[in-house]
Amino acid sequence: MAEQQRDGVAHCEPCEECVQEQWQSVEGGELRWEAYESCGRYPFQACDRGRGVPPPWIRERILARDGSVRLTVGGPDGVPIALLRRVYGLSIAEVVAARAAGYRATPVEARYLTAPAAAPGEPGRP
Repeated sequence: MAEQQRDGVAHCEPCEECVQEQWQSVEGGELRWEAYESCGRYPFQACDRGRGVPPPWIRERILARDGSVRLTVGGPDGVPIALLRRVYGLSIAEVVAARAAGYRATPVEARYLTAPAAAPGEPGRP
């Protein structure tokens, strides 16, 4: 599941000069994410990063900015159910729903989940 690290300084409520950036990547066969916040008006800067799927509030910002990809789950052309459960920690009920309607992923998650299986011994993929 996700591993997270956070560094930050407390500040006031967000203002018009606050900047928020979030992104995902695949590094070393692992899904990673980072979030950065800063403010030009008040001395504030925060960095948040981790491995795996980002926390919901960061993932929703990425989906709002980059859009989503609807993935087929299971079957010969779909994302393997075991992989989807391992990456997202889905319950059986959530897998059943995803199998019926597809799974909403970020573009980076979609590339990660649909990439050919890694070579034996490469970290991050079954």
